[in-house]
Amino acid sequence: MSLESLIINKKLHLKSCKTVVTNMLGQRYEEIDGEKKELPAGIPFVVDNKPDFQISQIISGLFLSSQDPVASKEILQEHDIRHILSIGINVTVKFDGIKYYNCDLLDLPESDLIVAVKRCYKIIHENRHENILVHCNAGVSRSPAIIISYLIISEKLSYSDAYTKVKKLRNCIKPNEGFVKQLKMLRSSSIFQ
Repeated sequence: MSLESLIINKKLHLKSCKTVVTNMLGQRYEEIDGEKKELPAGIPFVVDNKPDFQISQIISGLFLSSQDPVASKEILQEHDIRHILSIGINVTVKFDGIKYYNCDLLDLPESDLIVAVKRCYKIIHENRHENILVHCNAGVSRSPAIIISYLIISEKLSYSDAYTKVKKLRNCIKPNEGFVKQLKMLRSSSIFQ
């Protein structure tokens, strides 16, 4: 039996499956046995339904979280947070005694992370001595990517070492694949040298 006939034979015994694809515009399609059917539009991101109040101290003066602790004065006071850098999020609840910064960044593989890194590095570096919290929506992709970039540049770490350091302290991180590619090239780039 040839490899081609073996593959054809195996395909005949596969169970049919349904795949739902959501594109960046929120358009949804269902694929069943190779046929595409349009579904009602959804949202092009994961909805975070459960609160995550964990704040992780990555290095002295630099903290990472989701957006949830940002609305809790008690949690911010517990960590003596004086600065908050929001990545792709506009904070609506603000407290006296805390300075707020914002950096636009979509959690898409094709987003230019380096533009955000240039802006965020300066903000973090100038405010670490007074405790800065970096967050995005879920604290999984965008804000960890910014923290990892900061470690690569300021601590002269490799991507792997910076990722491992952050992952140990906030185990849910998972920067998107486009961010990972850009972070791996960051150390060799001349942007901050």
